[in-house]
Amino acid sequence: MGRAIKGLQRICLKLYAPEPGIGDQAFVPIFHEWIRDQALEDLVLFDVADYAHVPESPGIVLVTHEASFSLDRSDGLFGIMAQRRVNGSGEASDMIATTLRHVLQVADKLEGDHRLAGKLAFDRSRVMIEANDRLRAPNTDEGYRALEPLVSTAIRNVFGDSTLRVTRVTNDPRDRLAADVRLGVAATGAP
Repeated sequence: MGRAIKGLQRICLKLYAPEPGIGDQAFVPIFHEWIRDQALEDLVLFDVADYAHVPESPGIVLVTHEASFSLDRSDGLFGIMAQRRVNGSGEASDMIATTLRHVLQVADKLEGDHRLAGKLAFDRSRVMIEANDRLRAPNTDEGYRALEPLVSTAIRNVFGDSTLRVTRVTNDPRDRLAADVRLGVAATGAP
């Protein structure tokens, strides 16, 4: 199992924020502007998709060559979800770290946009990570034992040597293997 999960490339990662209290349509012109200006470092931006009219959809999606970023509410909480689209170089922990850096870049840019000033603040102390490859990372205890050290390594590579707690998301075994990461929390501490 360990060898299969080390080859994991397809990652989903969510950064949470309180519901912004603005319609999803406010993000469409912002994302179009980013595409026009190629405003994100290390990402090739090329499309915006509007699924906001579809219940339980990804909402507004910014599509880049490397990943898609959606306004996600699939778990009942608002956030920006990155879904890695292409393989990269390196191990699974490198892919997790790269995807995390990308979603943090999107979060920073959204928070800094004057049209969203004071309406959007992402929580950088909580990250949800999903393995989007059931063959390489089955949603089993063994799969989680192999994924957890890779997640911990990636988080520390991005955020430094902070205390963190990584726990398995309890979900249907047919769903993707997922980990909930809390930063600034000791491994055995309460949230």
